[in-house]
Amino acid sequence: MKKYAVVPLKIPRSGIREIMDISSHIENVIHLEVGQPDFNTPSHIIEATCHYLKEGYTKYIPNAGMDKLRNSVAQYFERKTGIKTDYSNILITPGAVFSVATAFLTVLNPGDEVLLPDPGWPNYVMAASLIHAVPIFYNLLPTNNFLPNFKEIKNLISSKTKMLVICNPSNPTGRVYNSHLVNEFSKLATIHDLFLLSDEIYGEIIFDNEFVSALVHDTDERTFIISGVSKSYSMTGYRVGFTRARTDYIEVATKIQEGFVSCGSGFNQLAAAEALDGPQDCVIEMKKAYKHRRDIVLNILSEYNLYKYTPEGAFYLLIDISSTGMNSHDFSLRLLEEKKVAVAPGNTFGQMAKDYIRISFASSEENLIEGIKRICLMILENKKG
Repeated sequence: MKKYAVVPLKIPRSGIREIMDISSHIENVIHLEVGQPDFNTPSHIIEATCHYLKEGYTKYIPNAGMDKLRNSVAQYFERKTGIKTDYSNILITPGAVFSVATAFLTVLNPGDEVLLPDPGWPNYVMAASLIHAVPIFYNLLPTNNFLPNFKEIKNLISSKTKMLVICNPSNPTGRVYNSHLVNEFSKLATIHDLFLLSDEIYGEIIFDNEFVSALVHDTDERTFIISGVSKSYSMTGYRVGFTRARTDYIEVATKIQEGFVSCGSGFNQLAAAEALDGPQDCVIEMKKAYKHRRDIVLNILSEYNLYKYTPEGAFYLLIDISSTGMNSHDFSLRLLEEKKVAVAPGNTFGQMAKDYIRISFASSEENLIEGIKRICLMILENKKG
């Protein structure tokens, strides 16, 4: 029998999902590994979902998405950025992960290079590798507070480089790029004629400063903005993501989407429109809760002398485990076995996080407090020297 394709066999699976799968077979585990809000989907969105199901929106829909949602997303971006946006600038996808994949499929040929953050979400590497593009990593060094060094990024650009990817706020660090840094990314893309993909799925979860979208600094429509309703409205299972981009991109990406998923679901997309257009109290309340939980985590880490930095957005934090001498994968497995706490191993996000674990504070306050204390004890009990 002929062999399977090489790339799917070679690419590693996400360490997040690996820990998630292993922990599902263990009782009484505190789950801090998955970036999933622990809040219920707001009731008005649930009611809208039921309404549209009863109304019969269970059939095929347009490939680019329902016009109602595309218009709602366009208005959302215009409200947030002040940049004029039409529904023709919007593509709706089955989750923001497919917004990223569609952008790679539309832009990158086999052998083209795409600049990715390290540490960064592992799905970027998986998507790029599956289409035979070449991931090139720019380092977000812990010694630089996980912020970019633009001189280094510039030196990585070659004649094969076609796209630059940023994640703001960052998964896994929780760092937020201010207007100056976002503008520097935009200028770099313009000077070197690169497409800029800005993953802003956590853009509503900002704690300390105002969020600045890369769209604000886009002068020539080379920027793709990726977002969705999963994180800010606790709608991960709805699988509704969206891309804001130039109209000719939307036309090509819509055609690609037809070849892979045909279209999304009507009732889900109409419910997502209700989320964007309806009351935003739920978003504000969830953000307040995440900020409170972040502060709890930082206080506990400080008590154990393990504090390193403060994330300004998303609901993630990297915890330094280098004092144990263990690699992050082994540490995560032992932590799960000995302390019954599930976390994401840092090496799944890249070399810059190999001495860290990622925790999500999208968990109950009670679980978070107990889980972080167990992590701190695990680090101290295995400290070398």
